[in-house]
Amino acid sequence: MRLQAVEALAALGEAARPAVPNLVQAIRDEDAEVRAAATETLGRLVAEPDTMIPRLAAQLDDSTSTRRGPMWAVVGFSLGHYGRDALPHVMPALKSPSSATCRSAMLAIDRIGADAHETVPDLIAILQRNDAETRIYAINALRAVGPAAKDAIPELVKHLSSDDFHTQYWACRALGAIGPEARSAAGDLVTCLRSGVASVRRNAAAALGNIGPEVGQAAADALIEALSDSTQPVRQNAVVALGQLQPLAGKAVPEEPSKLTPRAPAARTLWLLAPQSPTPVMALLRDLEENDEPWVAARMFGEIKATDETVRRLVQLLDATNVWTKQFAAVALLEIGAETQLAQAALEQLAQSADEETRESAAASLARLAAESADSPSGQTP
Repeated sequence: MRLQAVEALAALGEAARPAVPNLVQAIRDEDAEVRAAATETLGRLVAEPDTMIPRLAAQLDDSTSTRRGPMWAVVGFSLGHYGRDALPHVMPALKSPSSATCRSAMLAIDRIGADAHETVPDLIAILQRNDAETRIYAINALRAVGPAAKDAIPELVKHLSSDDFHTQYWACRALGAIGPEARSAAGDLVTCLRSGVASVRRNAAAALGNIGPEVGQAAADALIEALSDSTQPVRQNAVVALGQLQPLAGKAVPEEPSKLTPRAPAARTLWLLAPQSPTPVMALLRDLEENDEPWVAARMFGEIKATDETVRRLVQLLDATNVWTKQFAAVALLEIGAETQLAQAALEQLAQSADEETRESAAASLARLAAESADSPSGQTP
C-alpha cells in the first residue's frame, strides 16, 4: 500500500509537491521498492535541493536490488535531475574505489550533461581503469558532456579498437557527440565503419556525420560504400551523415531514394546535395502515404521547398490519430508558412494534452517556432 501510494503521487507530477515531506520520509522506508519509488519521484520533482541532494548522495553506494534496478542507479538518475547543484556531491564519488558508487555518479553526470564539464579529467582517469563495465559508464558520461569533453578524444580513440563491441559502440557515440573537435578520430571511425559489428558500423557512420566535413574525403568515400551495407540502420545513418558532409559527398547523390529505406533520411540528403531535384519531395510524399511513421517525413518537409501537393497532404495529417504525426505536420506547415492558423491551433491543442510527453513536446515546438519568428528579419516564421 505504501508503494502504491508513492506511485500514485508520482503519477500526479507537479500536483504531488505538497506531499514532498512524506516522500522524504519514504526514502528511509524499510522496503527497498518504496525507497526506490520515493527516490525516483523526488528526483523528478527536484524538491528541496539543499536537503535532498545530501540525502540522495548518502545512498550512492546502495546496491540493493529493486525492480527499477539497483538503488545506486535510481539514486544516480535522481541526483542528475538536480543539475549542477548536485556536482559537489557527485564529483568525490568518481574517485571512489566502489564500482557502484562511481557508476551512480556517472549516471548523474549523464543526466546533467554539458553542465558537468569539470568532471572530464576524472572521467578520463576512469577510462584508464581495468574495469570494462565501469569504463562504459565513463564513456557514456563523456558523450553526455559533449563538445566540452574534447580532452578525452585520445582515450576514446583507443577504445575504438576494443575487443568488446559495447565499448566500441559507446566510444563512437561519444566521439560523435564531441563533434568537429574529434576530427582526429576519423580514420579509426572509418575502420569501425568497415569492420565493426552492425551496431558499431551504425554509430561510426553517425559519428562521422556529426564531426562534419573535417573528417575528409576518405571518410565520405567510406560512407558512400556504406550505402550498400547489408544492414538497414547502417545505410540510414550513412545517408544522413553524407548530408552533413557536403560538399564532400557530391558524387553520392542517390537518384532514387526509394532504394534506401527508410526513404525520408535519403530524401533529405538528396535535397541537401541537389536542392533543385524534384525527387526528394516525391519520395517524402510517398512516405506520407506508405510509411508506418509518417511523422518522420512530415518533420523533414519543414526543410524542403513546399508544393501544393505537400501542403494538401500535411493539412490532412493535422487530423491524424498519431500525435507525433499531427505535431510534425503542424510544425512543417508553420515552417513552410502555409495554413498557419490551422497548424497553430493543432499545436496549441497538443500543448494542452493530458499526456505529459505530448504536452511538453508540443510546447517546446511552439516555443522554438516563436523564437525563430522573433529572430527572422521579417518577423515571419522561416
